Amino acid sequence: MKIALALSLALNVFILGAAVGAWIWRLAPMPAAQPADQGLASAAQAMAPDQRQAFRQALAKARSDAQPDSQAARDARDKLARLLKEADLDRDAIDATLETTRAADIRVRARVEAAVMDFAEGLDSQSRALLIDGLSSRGQILPHSAKK
Repeated sequence: MKIALALSLALNVFILGAAVGAWIWRLAPMPAAQPADQGLASAAQAMAPDQRQAFRQALAKARSDAQPDSQAARDARDKLARLLKEADLDRDAIDATLETTRAADIRVRARVEAAVMDFAEGLDSQSRALLIDGLSSRGQILPHSAKK
């Protein structure tokens, strides 16, 4: 009987603790919603709103233009998954598929990087410095040390 009473007491304390914790959690103020990190587009965060919008549009156009290459890379990855599931691995087919994937990924990256450089080319030096800071803080295209 003492064991059952001890188990019941422990269970009740656990349930009470969970209820109090849930109540406190609900009452805790939620932090203000931060804008989601939008990948490369967030590199223009410190720029003027019209420049941020133009940067996002340039990235969106580059990604849209690169859609066939993006699809080719996805298709090649799907093919790679199928090849790896086969009982007998065909290393030549796997290597060729990896090369196809890499080439498509490089073409996508090249389009996006060219769009960023085209955008930077049209900026004044102060706005370009803000873009450099944004790109280097993310470590995309520019290394972290580019801020210096």
